[in-house]
Amino acid sequence: MFELLFKKMVKYYARECKIGWKWQSVDSMMSASPLGGSQTGKNPTDRSKLGSKVHLLVDERGAPLAIYITGANEHDKWSADDLIIHIVVKRPNCEQHFCADKGYDYEDVHQFVGLHSYIEHIKHRRRRNEPKDECAIPGEKSFPARRWVVERTLGWLAKRRSIATRWCKKSENWLAFVHMACAQVLLNRISG
Repeated sequence: MFELLFKKMVKYYARECKIGWKWQSVDSMMSASPLGGSQTGKNPTDRSKLGSKVHLLVDERGAPLAIYITGANEHDKWSADDLIIHIVVKRPNCEQHFCADKGYDYEDVHQFVGLHSYIEHIKHRRRRNEPKDECAIPGEKSFPARRWVVERTLGWLAKRRSIATRWCKKSENWLAFVHMACAQVLLNRISG
């Protein structure tokens, strides 16, 4: 039911404000999950306490277009394809840029993003024994960082107590809270 509400709000946002397809950003946030349950895992950044992740893809204004949840121990790169595939509305055939941080700098993510006709702007992750010289990745310096919009949207979600700490054992219930919060973010973007 709340997933349907989220989809309706994305379509309403698309009709009222026109989705900013040119720049899309992706990132995730971790939430503690003290009671455990499905879609949880040991958080590598919090002494292996149980946690969950919310993965989010937003347009250039920070409006959520796709949501995916996993355990806290699952790497970000595994969610990029799920987010792109599950964008709520059909993507138009225009120039679209995909912005992501170093957590998505893997060959399979680059291939998948390119396969879906994105111009990628994934921050370069320095490999072992790589020189510390200037990065030779095209577009690394010529385009300003646009990942802040997804960080801001995740900050809006983190202010909601039911999302900041996951108290639901069933992942479907917690996902319903995330869908409802994203629907409210979309409503705020339309009215503000």
